[in-house]
Amino acid sequence: MKFYLQILYLLTISLLIFLFFYFKVNQLLTIENINNLRNYFLSLGNIAAIYMIILYILFNIAAIPRVFFTIFSGYVFGIFYGFIFAWIATMAGLTVTFISVRYLFRDKFNKKFGNKKLIEKLNNQIDKKGLLLIIILRAIYIVPSSILNYSFGFTKIKTSKYILGSAIGFLPVVFINVYSGYLINKSISQPINFNILVPFIFLLLVLLFSLNKRLNRFLA
Repeated sequence: MKFYLQILYLLTISLLIFLFFYFKVNQLLTIENINNLRNYFLSLGNIAAIYMIILYILFNIAAIPRVFFTIFSGYVFGIFYGFIFAWIATMAGLTVTFISVRYLFRDKFNKKFGNKKLIEKLNNQIDKKGLLLIIILRAIYIVPSSILNYSFGFTKIKTSKYILGSAIGFLPVVFINVYSGYLINKSISQPINFNILVPFIFLLLVLLFSLNKRLNRFLA
């Protein structure tokens, strides 16, 4: 049964990637089409958030970059609702991908590579400091989200720890993207006062520097 689910999962990824390029979805992400997309999502009313969550899950499974959706969420729904919708969609997408990879492929991965010393050492470190590592990796956003979802699905980290670490670590990332979308929307109707961004950018740089130091210390 699991074998057929593995085949189905891989076929789903291939189909999603094919449809993405066949229908030229990336062309919808241009400035020319942004307002049409915004109007469409607003016309959906209360189910707009559900549509976004479904799209996020599909893009997560196919490992297609989804940063546009968090920026777009701020552009359409503003800071508060945009953040809520984008964060929930992000968590739903990564949870489905992580659990799918863990259930379908981890056993096969461990049979082939589980006895390697490097894998054993990595698993031990993740088991001890996994929560902090996930928070840092999510917050500094060096490693793409999809790679983390697939990579950690093969490890021994607890599902609850992975989801909790991602939920915390994604808070600043999602907020920054949503806020960027909000500023883009505002800049269309009125000029942005960039002076108000200086403290925000400074705090962001301090946060990234601090998290990067913690990550280097962890990996040392």
